[in-house]
Amino acid sequence: MLAIAVCGVSPVAAQYILGSPNGTLNSDTWSLDSANMSGFRGAITNPAYFGPSGTIHRTVSVVDLATVTPTSLAGLNGFMEPWWNISQSAPYQTTVINAFRSGMDLWLLEDDASHNGIGTALGIISSTADGTPSNGTAPFFSGAFGTATNTATFGNFDQFNATTILALGGTIAGQNTSGQVTVAYWAKGAFAPGSGALIIFSDVDMISNANQNPYSPSLNSNGILALNTMAYLVSVPEPDTFVLMGLGGVVLLALGYRRRFFPFIRR
Repeated sequence: MLAIAVCGVSPVAAQYILGSPNGTLNSDTWSLDSANMSGFRGAITNPAYFGPSGTIHRTVSVVDLATVTPTSLAGLNGFMEPWWNISQSAPYQTTVINAFRSGMDLWLLEDDASHNGIGTALGIISSTADGTPSNGTAPFFSGAFGTATNTATFGNFDQFNATTILALGGTIAGQNTSGQVTVAYWAKGAFAPGSGALIIFSDVDMISNANQNPYSPSLNSNGILALNTMAYLVSVPEPDTFVLMGLGGVVLLALGYRRRFFPFIRR
């Protein structure tokens, strides 16, 4: 498809920027700058996985946010909430949700009643699960990095209400062996007009390295799930891309029309 820039519209960015509250804003040791999330962070910023020559041809960079404001969120493609205590997230929930509704992707890792503030504010009902392994479908449990089978959970873990997920326009992507919903998502614009993609996991430890290392020496099922999910986010075209594709199509049609009916016109 023809790639053009019109009226300041630009093609898809060369990198996907994922922001998250730093260890001061999120002090329960599951922030992306914590040891518990170092495996995930290292994997998504590994150019062998995400980069021009990687499995997914788009670079991922991580921003540790010292403050969460409309300005600090403005340059992000996505925001991750990794097990953020409600007492700490409460002042920022509205700001994050407003940015999400305006097009920023949102990945929630909420696995108990003390860390599910943003999900609850969005109307996503959760309750305690039994912690049995999870399986599911594409794009998360099957994708560019392989198939994730019997992904493990640890410590605290929740489940989501299936009726609520469907009523809000979401898709159930994963369930544990007891049939409890553990992974759900909304494509861009599915939660609300103009919203970003929304992904919610019932346990931060589905992708953390607090109890195992899903990323080294090779990817296990939990690591595959994590990277397939990241791949889903970075592979979804940004809104500008759809504009460009439409403009490119119009230009190509116009060129074909000119050549067919006005062959005497030269460049």
